Amino acid sequence: MSYHSHFDAVFGSEGEEKETVQASSKRTKETPPSTETLKKSPRQDPDATPETHPSDWKVESLDARFEEATKSVYDEVLVEAVTELGGDSNYVELAKLKAHAKVRTYFRRAFFRPPWEDDTFAMFFQSRPSEWDFDEASRGVRMLSDVMKQIAQVVNNKRRTAPFPEALYTQVLKAGTLQDTIQVVSSAVAAEVAALPIDSIEALLESLGKPLQPDNPATAAALAVAHVNAQVKVLAAVPGALAKKGAGLGQILDFYRQVITFGGEQQVDPNVAAQKINTLKVLCTDTAAFIREKGVGTVGAKGLMLLCQTAPFHVSTLAIACLGDKGDGDDVKACASLLGKVPAHVLEGLAQETLLQLAVASTKSGAVAEATLGMVAKACAATLPAWSTDDVAKLLLALSKAKGAAESAEVKEVYGRAAEALAPKLAEMSATQLIKVALVLGKVPSLKEFLEMLAADAANRAATMPSPQLLLLTQGLLPLGSSNASVGKVLEAWVASAGEGKLSLTADQLAKLAQLVAPAAPGHEGFWKMLGGRLGAEQKALTDAGWASIEAAFGADAASPPAFEEKDSLLAAAKSRKQPKEDEKRRDGGKKRSRSRDDRKRSRSREERRNGGGGGGGGGG
Repeated sequence: MSYHSHFDAVFGSEGEEKETVQASSKRTKETPPSTETLKKSPRQDPDATPETHPSDWKVESLDARFEEATKSVYDEVLVEAVTELGGDSNYVELAKLKAHAKVRTYFRRAFFRPPWEDDTFAMFFQSRPSEWDFDEASRGVRMLSDVMKQIAQVVNNKRRTAPFPEALYTQVLKAGTLQDTIQVVSSAVAAEVAALPIDSIEALLESLGKPLQPDNPATAAALAVAHVNAQVKVLAAVPGALAKKGAGLGQILDFYRQVITFGGEQQVDPNVAAQKINTLKVLCTDTAAFIREKGVGTVGAKGLMLLCQTAPFHVSTLAIACLGDKGDGDDVKACASLLGKVPAHVLEGLAQETLLQLAVASTKSGAVAEATLGMVAKACAATLPAWSTDDVAKLLLALSKAKGAAESAEVKEVYGRAAEALAPKLAEMSATQLIKVALVLGKVPSLKEFLEMLAADAANRAATMPSPQLLLLTQGLLPLGSSNASVGKVLEAWVASAGEGKLSLTADQLAKLAQLVAPAAPGHEGFWKMLGGRLGAEQKALTDAGWASIEAAFGADAASPPAFEEKDSLLAAAKSRKQPKEDEKRRDGGKKRSRSRDDRKRSRSREERRNGGGGGGGGGG
């Protein structure tokens, strides 16, 4: 078996014993849920705890630095099951975990299907390394205890603070031949090799990766053994040397490439091949930790390509999720398309924060969206009942802004499942969460019944909402129209807020409110009397954007503008404000035409002088 196939077998293992998933587990497209279905959705876990902390709903806040996703319901179920099976200290086989009554019951009630296949569970645990320790060889998992985390931290600290091996470094520098280098490294202490400077390790990788060509048959066998030993030691030293250096992602990926190509196309010794894989595993772990903490920085899609082609799925998906800021080039699209290597059912197990990052990347890059949006949305839809309310709201906001989302059947499926999952939780949701959901699902005509349910709950809170929040809620609910009782309550809340002196919007925000409400509820007299008065009083503070909103709401192009006392004076002010600018444009246009005529005259005059003074000069002949 070649090295690359062996590496894929270890890293890309999808589990040799795959369960047969029943036909009932396959997701099919569904019609939008009815009101009764939404209210009594059996997909919801009654013990789910709502997220009560509001968060910013700007998509920009959900990039590689966004807050970690809330722990999901199935995290809690799996913790209980693994603990009961002894996984707080020993590895629990996936087969035993899947057979646990709590796991089977949860999957049946939440997802209407049997527990995941082995490879999906592997993705779940591997993509959550701060909580779980998954062993690929035994296909077992255990919880990551505080003691284990402390031990790992001590090991990392030792790698970074290892003393400089001056004697070994001197010996390496003095080695005149490949054979001398082999003897020095082969006899060295492994920890000292790992403490060598990173440029020394790079040079050793290059020299020791070459085929051995002994010149003395008598010592060839012993030299071959020493060569293998030296190769294993220098390969094992790579992660430690990078840690001691404090290497950036670009340098880590460069050494990742060097380890993969170590030994060239020749078949290396089995011990060397095994060490290559072990080193690559550590580098993948270090790379994933680096990306989680700092993102990919200036490393581009080309630099990430090899990692995404060869690394375990839970690592490659992290890198692909960071491509949103890398533009729309062919290299970005090619790298993002590697997400297609991950089987659809395996992607369901990916950590929610990574799925959210992938969704956000699709809002920034059309190339990423084209390559990944459908797969990501499908994976999210499959497990949405287990997501926290706050994470569902974040996901909806990201998907709604993703490029090409409007035409995506998979995104539409997420919308329907989100309505189904959130309907029983409306009373528990924060105002911020309600607003996020309303802004997205309010634009989906097939989910009108859900929006009406949300509006009924949100309208009861409108009187206590700060004005900026109420503005966003109004925007989200207006698709229901002025005849909807909840929309009416929201508009009355505006009137009451102004009467109590609580209305706190800028002049431009007031104009925006007018632009939003005018086409949907032009006949609400109390609202327009209040808002018209405020706009009249604040008109001097309006900027160009605010005046544009005024004209859009009440101008000649408005279909049925509302009537209120200050409307005509506002429109007159908008017109008079535009008049000087139009006059200035006309003056500028006249000046340009005048300059053009002058330029033509001067041009003719120069031409005449070149030809001898014009037509009068010819008469003297």
